[in-house]
Amino acid sequence: MKITLEIPDNKAAFMMELLQSLPFVKATPARTKIKPQDETEYLLSTKANRERLLGAIERLERGKGQQHDLIDA
Repeated sequence: MKITLEIPDNKAAFMMELLQSLPFVKATPARTKIKPQDETEYLLSTKANRERLLGAIERLERGKGQQHDLIDA
């Protein structure tokens, strides 16, 4: 069984020492925190998305943007 605990940074050393003293526990600290991805990072994350976004920005800068009305649902 695998259990994940979230421990405050100021208590982490104590908890790791405590857990490692137990012979049946394999304690490994997880130092990676998942950083939420913002919309721009997402849109730039693939080549196709990046090209489409940059192309749209270029068209807007040249005055070739299109305005659309919202769809009533």
